[in-house]
Amino acid sequence: MSENEISDLIVEAYSHQKNGQLSQAIQSWNALLNHNSITQDLSSNAHLNLGNLHLQQGNGDLAYESMAKAIKANPNSSEAFFCLAYMEQEKENFDEAIGFFKSALKLKPDDVGALNNLGNCYDRLNQSQDSIRVYTEAISIDPKYIAAYYNRGNAYSKIANDNLALKDLDQAIDLDNNFYQAYYNRGSVYKRLGQSDLADKDFAKAQKLAKEEIEQSKK
Repeated sequence: MSENEISDLIVEAYSHQKNGQLSQAIQSWNALLNHNSITQDLSSNAHLNLGNLHLQQGNGDLAYESMAKAIKANPNSSEAFFCLAYMEQEKENFDEAIGFFKSALKLKPDDVGALNNLGNCYDRLNQSQDSIRVYTEAISIDPKYIAAYYNRGNAYSKIANDNLALKDLDQAIDLDNNFYQAYYNRGSVYKRLGQSDLADKDFAKAQKLAKEEIEQSKK
């Protein structure tokens, strides 16, 4: 094969992916991997794409294998570490997920998505202080990152730090006034504080927004 043929295989693979032809895309990436002069970077990228395609097909084991091969070809692939972390997180293997998220963040420290997911793993392990620390780091990088405010507010709520919980949930609602989960959780904090009027108002707002979202999704 010539370099032009390698380029053709890459274009072919991406075209199949764009058109939702997953099996054909997998065949194209595998054909590229069988080229005897493929570079390590191209190999890593091919395995990364294969991993994502296998995930879309519901083949978790093959996806995991492909991501591991992507890292072997390129140990600096933060995206592959993130994908492995996400797969472990989905399986509720939170300790393993934390390790992979940390590896991803060593390579890409400003990845607020990885920070948020790392915080979620700590939260599921009831390590509230660690989760709060990580959410705070994400917010310091992106002061408008709604998910981190929402999740940090919930983490504060879990340890009954209600003032800080309300502050974060207020901020999440300020950034997105249709965020019905934030209204509901803020209402729960108000209820715990005995502020029934404010709690009822938030619960009603959450219910209204959730109903509107369901109706919108049916259109």
